[in-house]
Amino acid sequence: MEIEILRSPTDDDWSRCLFLARVTQGKDTMTVPSVEWRRKILNAEHSPIRTLMYTIAMWQIPYFVSVHLVRHKFGVEHYVKSQRSNPDRGTERQDALVNHVMDLNVQSLINISRKRLCFKADPVTRSVMELIKQKIEDIDPLTASFLEPECIYRRGCHEFQSCGYYEQRSQNERSL
Repeated sequence: MEIEILRSPTDDDWSRCLFLARVTQGKDTMTVPSVEWRRKILNAEHSPIRTLMYTIAMWQIPYFVSVHLVRHKFGVEHYVKSQRSNPDRGTERQDALVNHVMDLNVQSLINISRKRLCFKADPVTRSVMELIKQKIEDIDPLTASFLEPECIYRRGCHEFQSCGYYEQRSQNERSL
């Protein structure tokens, strides 16, 4: 398995994001936003972050992981190796390896991470999402800091049955 970030937001993209946010306030200047402003708009999840794009390539991931990721459909386009060349598609195993590329905005990336970093998610899918987060952290630590499981974002587990991660983490933080 290999994860590759093919595209990530540039300073020009961030300038455009700030410009679009300012248009809603009746302002129209273009400038590169500060890290603090970037943090605020990511935290607020305002609509201009949907203009910040990533292209993430996952080479040779299990087919079932690709299927899990394809379930996320808002703000993301998926490009997955087709099985059309196989005359008997029924013989492909769910763990057959495929190439999968996602073209997605930052809001979608945040949303996907909330479900796929959850400890109730399939362990292989979760490990792929962890690799994606690590690769993003290498180039954009700020955005990576917003990639977290749902329980951290919502301050508690809202699954039918908790894995206990949030409760354990909270207990550990209280004992420090």
